[in-house]
Amino acid sequence: MAKRVRTTRRLEVWLKDTSVALFVLNANRRLVFFNAGCQQLTGWTPPDVLGQVCEFVTEANSNSSAALLASLTPPSSVWLGETVTVPASITHRERDPIASHIHFFPLTDVDRKVQAALGVIQAPTAIAPSAGVPISQRLHIELAVLRASAQQQIGEGLLIGRSPGIRRVLGQLRLAQQSSVPVLFLGEAGSGREQMGRLIHEAGDRGRTAFVPLDCRRLTAQHLESTFKRILESSQSDDLIPGTIYLNHIDALPRDLQRLVLSVIELKRPTSPRVMGASLNPLDRLIESDEFLAELHYALTTIVISIPSLRSRPEDLEPLAQFFLEELNRGEPDQITGFRDDVWQQFRRYNWPGNIGELRAVVTEARSACNGHEIEPIHLPFRFRTGVSGQTIGPSTRQRSEALDPLLLRVEREQIELALAEARHNKAKAAELLGITRPRLYRRMEVLGIIDNDSGDIEEPRLSVDRTENNV
Repeated sequence: MAKRVRTTRRLEVWLKDTSVALFVLNANRRLVFFNAGCQQLTGWTPPDVLGQVCEFVTEANSNSSAALLASLTPPSSVWLGETVTVPASITHRERDPIASHIHFFPLTDVDRKVQAALGVIQAPTAIAPSAGVPISQRLHIELAVLRASAQQQIGEGLLIGRSPGIRRVLGQLRLAQQSSVPVLFLGEAGSGREQMGRLIHEAGDRGRTAFVPLDCRRLTAQHLESTFKRILESSQSDDLIPGTIYLNHIDALPRDLQRLVLSVIELKRPTSPRVMGASLNPLDRLIESDEFLAELHYALTTIVISIPSLRSRPEDLEPLAQFFLEELNRGEPDQITGFRDDVWQQFRRYNWPGNIGELRAVVTEARSACNGHEIEPIHLPFRFRTGVSGQTIGPSTRQRSEALDPLLLRVEREQIELALAEARHNKAKAAELLGITRPRLYRRMEVLGIIDNDSGDIEEPRLSVDRTENNV
């Protein structure tokens, strides 16, 4: 009789101890198995990561356990029952990420319902875009690289871009973080000027103090004046004062208040607030027309950061959209991993007049409307779809020409009167609607003979001090 061979090691023990990197996520994307091969490959032990949820996000700190969990998250097709192989950048606890491929296998019950996902890591390999790999997976890997690069330069990984323009801005931000001189941001609305001001503010000791954004178009002259005077008085008595004052639309600041801002900049005490300004356009023309102090312009332009529009950096569109989507995945039970190809086509055709602010809003609304694993055209906001259609409409039939000067004066008068009516005769608001400064509005009203007898009493807005902790 043949001697019976007894099995000395159970299968689960062999799987646990093998050098082949294996891991398992349950249906809730919780990591329930992480073997010795994974530990050897990543430097993380099972107690460090077991029981945590994997989300399809990108982390700024490429050496964190959260970044490891993100790199182990399977694409949505796995939960639909597909076996896939995707490139991955596997996070290591102490070293650079490891170029790999992960083979994902859905584990189904007798009814073919996916109960878990098995991952087998093949490393190291050269990661290269290959046919059949979703663009979302490729962007997921690229985002990790971009965020790690930005973190090394400016200590924060939320500035996403691969274009030459953004690489230039990253270098300027790093220079600004190493000094305390004023900074002037130039760029279109929605391009991220205030976000970059916060990145500079939070980099040094001032990051523990208040960042105070003031809109020179929306706030009244009286409110701005009282704010600047309080800052000057506080600086003399060592009272608590802001670390940074950010003046949006500084080109709309009345000339007499410009001298107060210059006085704040000229304070030479260590606790003096840093002044940052932002404008849609360069200030040179305002200096020529004597609407802006040359001394203030000189003080503000020690560092000038010109932020490119989104339409001038098309190579940044895809990683930015993917980044916003992945940020929205945080803490959500349903993970949406990407956009359909026809959505990308619409994104590329659109002109994005609202820049990255508009892109973020579109992605946010589309994700809220999505009930699947990918965003489809039907999920895009109606205003975006009409905007895309509107950009494809040709010009109207040309009308007969007429004398230019009377036409311009008539149009200007009509627009000013419409703005005054819409703003209920609030001159500051009317100027904002017209895209000009209040002094210029007053001059044009006088030239055109527009008489406004309505005082338009408006309640003065209150100053809000932003004490946001190191986030954007």
